[in-house]
Amino acid sequence: MGDRHMEGSRPDGLRDRKKRATRRALQSSAVDLFRRHGPEAVTVESICATAGVSPRTFFNYFASKDEAAFMLEEGTPELIEERITARPAEEPPLEAVRAVFVARLSELATGKIWLDRMLLLRERPELLPRILLTNRTVEDAVTRAVATRTGLPEHHLYVRTTGATVFAALQAAISCWQPDSGPEVVTLVTEAVEMLSRGLPTPPRNS
Repeated sequence: MGDRHMEGSRPDGLRDRKKRATRRALQSSAVDLFRRHGPEAVTVESICATAGVSPRTFFNYFASKDEAAFMLEEGTPELIEERITARPAEEPPLEAVRAVFVARLSELATGKIWLDRMLLLRERPELLPRILLTNRTVEDAVTRAVATRTGLPEHHLYVRTTGATVFAALQAAISCWQPDSGPEVVTLVTEAVEMLSRGLPTPPRNS
């Protein structure tokens, strides 16, 4: 019985690895093609051809080419919600959100797909609204976590404002990021959210 259990568990692990590899291949292909040709010239079929999979397989992972290019790594919304909720209870909600976002971005920043996606958004800032819409699930995760931490309902103005302003800070950081010079994008995100936590004080004129 033990051998059969072990034999049954191996394919499951292999299937999971293959699924993750296929998902990454589709994301990488989508971002690369968006950068090289522009999103309007890219089709699901061209993404699949580059990744070496069929369109049928594509739709097992993503609903559209925008999702493939812009959706964060699988499990990110759930992970962010769990981490924000688990932060020390005495931490202000915005500080908890900042700490979790910076930690998660630092993890993602080691991957080529994430960096290429950030470069795509830097090269084509008109695409920023697409990633914000595609990743609404992350904002919803932040909202749920802040509601849990504060005991307030999810539709409360404070809860909704906290989630929305974090994403505004993320957008601002990306738009200010210079890939070849200046601070890293994670540093800019940290600074942007810290500005929010301090009430957006006016910086010195020479800053």
